[in-house]
Amino acid sequence: MENNLYNLAAARRSIRKFKETPIPHEDIEYFISCAVNAPSGCNSQCWHFVAVEDKALINKLAEETAKSARDFYGTGQIEANEEFLTSREKATSFFKNAPLVIFVFLDSMDYYDERVSKAFSEKGFTKREMLDALAYPDILSVGAAVQNMLLAITEKGYGACWMNDAVVGELKIKSLLNVRDDLRLISVIPIGVPNYSPRGKKFRDMSEVIEYR
Repeated sequence: MENNLYNLAAARRSIRKFKETPIPHEDIEYFISCAVNAPSGCNSQCWHFVAVEDKALINKLAEETAKSARDFYGTGQIEANEEFLTSREKATSFFKNAPLVIFVFLDSMDYYDERVSKAFSEKGFTKREMLDALAYPDILSVGAAVQNMLLAITEKGYGACWMNDAVVGELKIKSLLNVRDDLRLISVIPIGVPNYSPRGKKFRDMSEVIEYR
């Protein structure tokens, strides 16, 4: 496959089952180098990555995330029957199947023009509320980095899945990874050689997603 941008974007699929083949560090660093070249709000580069290869640690992280999911969804919800709770455990912890898992954290972002921050502050906005009102530039920056990473993973012949459900285990995950308290877990990316061929998917027609003026 010619690895131009369109072909890479079209070939990318979410992969949830992997071979045990380890991933060389040079490939891991390539994924991250592509990620950190993404645009970021105010050039904040507000991301932090933790790459986990230790299988025992991956299993422990998955186990604690599954427990966190059961605790969260099983508390105070009438509809939380065993089938639902089991499905939540699986949805949040299937990253245990991968030989490599990259945990993606949001680091702090300061708006480049202090006058903007002051204007929002004088109107009663907290910093988080200001960033939300400005269309989440910090979270979008991390999303751009993850997309770059996914394309790099596809280019190298690996598969991955962009997971967000696992953030219900953030406190346990941060403790096990021994990261700073102020970092916010945004995504979990299991990566490896695909153990199956994913099905194609139907996309909406271009006329449904674009308008010209």
